[in-house]
Amino acid sequence: MKKTLLILFIVLLLIPLSPNAKDSLSDKNDVFSFLQKAFQAQISLSDQTRTKQEIRDVLSPYFSEEYQKMFWDENMFEEEGKFVTYGSDFAFYYIPFFQYSGETKVVISPESIYVLQFFPPTTDGPVSYEDHYEGIMLKKMDGSWKIADYLYDNIPKSIIEKAY
Repeated sequence: MKKTLLILFIVLLLIPLSPNAKDSLSDKNDVFSFLQKAFQAQISLSDQTRTKQEIRDVLSPYFSEEYQKMFWDENMFEEEGKFVTYGSDFAFYYIPFFQYSGETKVVISPESIYVLQFFPPTTDGPVSYEDHYEGIMLKKMDGSWKIADYLYDNIPKSIIEKAY
């Protein structure tokens, strides 16, 4: 009995308590969960002002350094020596407002993951736009998946064909 408990205890120690989704995104649900967490990280930057290092710490688990720079240049504003984002209906480099349903397509390959969705035209409300695709490309970097590119109507045709 003691031997069995010892073996069970050792096995439990070897199993991670919280799997790290960014290391293995094996299906659509994993990818959706990762993107939703990344989006939450982005919008959390509007809650309070933060230092540059605090912002890096929030974004680094999800975004490549290059993507963080693009996001920073477009969305971060300085207030009294710290930084914050402001809300907008159409802010570049935020995770798109995906449906996270059958409308949102995922194309997984060993070196990249494309997430895309077709958005029909809208003229309602304060923001209007023509029909277009929006997407995100993830790349494996140092063993972890990171959001590496924001795609707005420049998704490769081969990826659109695979998705649809």
